[in-house]
Amino acid sequence: MLRKTFILMATMVAFCACSNENGIEDYTEDVQVSLSVNALDVDVQPMNQPMLRSSGTRTDASSVLTNIHYYLKNTVTGKTYSGEQRKSDIGSSEFGNISLWIPAGTYQMIFFGYGTNNSNGTASMYIQNDYDRAMVNLKNKDSFYLKTGKTIDAENNQIDVNLSRLNGKLIIRLNDDVPSDIKKIKAKMSYYPVFNTQNETVTYEGSSGVASVMESYLTIENESVNEFGFYLLPQTGRTLILSVYDESDNELGSCSVTVSFYKNKKTIVEGNLFDVITQKPFVVTVSDEWDEDIVVPIQ
Repeated sequence: MLRKTFILMATMVAFCACSNENGIEDYTEDVQVSLSVNALDVDVQPMNQPMLRSSGTRTDASSVLTNIHYYLKNTVTGKTYSGEQRKSDIGSSEFGNISLWIPAGTYQMIFFGYGTNNSNGTASMYIQNDYDRAMVNLKNKDSFYLKTGKTIDAENNQIDVNLSRLNGKLIIRLNDDVPSDIKKIKAKMSYYPVFNTQNETVTYEGSSGVASVMESYLTIENESVNEFGFYLLPQTGRTLILSVYDESDNELGSCSVTVSFYKNKKTIVEGNLFDVITQKPFVVTVSDEWDEDIVVPIQ
């Protein structure tokens, strides 16, 4: 009787070790996963420079990115694994190579990396545990992203992670000379800086329900206006306002144009500002050196 009781108890312990409280089998075998992160279809030059690469190529992460965030969720157990890798911490030679020990199984994977362009901008990925999702916050920063699903086991533990550019870029090009009485030109636009990776939509920051505001003065040099650029998430129907001021900060005039932004594309607002203020419209172009250019007429 004692021997039968011991065997029964051992069987129950073994059963509990491989099942969770809902009766769903857990994976107990851990495997070492090697993730190789690259940037897909991008050149290492800034977006406002001519592109010199051919379509379909990959670039080492260390040439394009400074930080990589990852978020892995086991689709059976719901357990998550997340972290960040910084090039400044580990050096260029190891950056982009991530090794993890996780249970075998099927995972939803999200990767986010932000680039070296524009040190004044900010970007990050953070986890909202209460909502079981990862969120990206991006303000004027070049960034790259991938959401995918993978089954991992001892034979499938080497994974190439190819990130594509997530953001678009606003470019303002003013071609006319600046009159001497114009001292400031301001660009202003509201936009959404948060990307919900669960449903891949953009939204406002925090709980205010209000869009963020980009407000910047364009640089005037030698009676000309320098080209202005601002990185932001894909979104449509934003209103860009350009205003001009005299040396006493009195507004002399303004104009507005409706613009939209797309992944891996530049939205170029170009024209003569002072003609626009006198009712001649800007030309807005959606430009992508990697694909066919799309021209969007603005009436």
